[in-house]
Amino acid sequence: MSIPQHLYVVVQLTEYAEARHMKLWDFGRVTSGRIRISPKVGEPLGLVNGSEVFSSLFKYEAGDRVAYEIVLSPFGPENYREIAYVTIQVKDEPGALSQAAQFLKSLNIDILNSETVSSIPNVVMIWEMLVDLSFYGDSASLKREFDDAKTARDPALELVDYLDVEDSDLATRYTLGASLDSESVKTKALRKTEKKASIIEENSFKLPQAYASFMGKDSGPIMLIGDPEAWILSIVFLEEDVNLCRLKLDLPDRPGSLHEVMNVLGELSLNVIAGYTNVLVYYEHMTSELVVDLRRCEAQTIDELRGILEDRISSLGQRFSLASISSISF
Repeated sequence: MSIPQHLYVVVQLTEYAEARHMKLWDFGRVTSGRIRISPKVGEPLGLVNGSEVFSSLFKYEAGDRVAYEIVLSPFGPENYREIAYVTIQVKDEPGALSQAAQFLKSLNIDILNSETVSSIPNVVMIWEMLVDLSFYGDSASLKREFDDAKTARDPALELVDYLDVEDSDLATRYTLGASLDSESVKTKALRKTEKKASIIEENSFKLPQAYASFMGKDSGPIMLIGDPEAWILSIVFLEEDVNLCRLKLDLPDRPGSLHEVMNVLGELSLNVIAGYTNVLVYYEHMTSELVVDLRRCEAQTIDELRGILEDRISSLGQRFSLASISSISF
């Protein structure tokens, strides 16, 4: 495999996952320099038609292996320096969100992307957001100012119970790439190749010509990996002959189950590209969805692989089974 496996393996192990923490990856193809971003990946990241998007290009080298990654975000590097996460808890009453918004407005704090969740209806509501502190100050000052106002029983915050603010480290991923602190992988950031923002049109991102020239191609299979927490979309170029299929497995919810499945896949020379697990019944039953590359496997067709996996997976014990298998086309 000429692309370092860890550069695009995405495994999210969750039990009770909110929508934004669920799997957010897709497969597609760059065609004549255009990258289609499906709504299921783009919308949670704010990458929708008409939106401005900033990009970075990274080159990864591990020995004689080379891979390229494009990172997209609705925020540019200059924005990341002053962005913070803010969580506000308010009473679930009319006017509560208005008080919270007024508090931020009075400090000249710009609310960027946000989400409100009525966690306990008629009692409390949580408002999570990214904010720009460029025209205010820093995270510590914001927290201190809110706490002082609550201590003074400011009536303007009567319906606001709590505010927490956390510095954002979004710039790390955007500017330094995916392979941090690795002695075996050399990362080269080429973000200065394209400084201008692009606009998402027809659910597509237009590959900057400078990127295509550097990589020597403007077409090919890709994997798209979204990170809603960081508002980042990673686009990784796969090799042209990649042969992917999607596996859905049932397995018991106990320590070691996933290890046993991975052992089977490894013995069959199936390289895991992406994966996701979800607990259905705690300590009893879970499911796993995996995308694997068949290129090194003796079974090169879905029908061949289905028979082999059905036998091998079910032999692991009760509740282990192959639920489905399907090809991924580009």
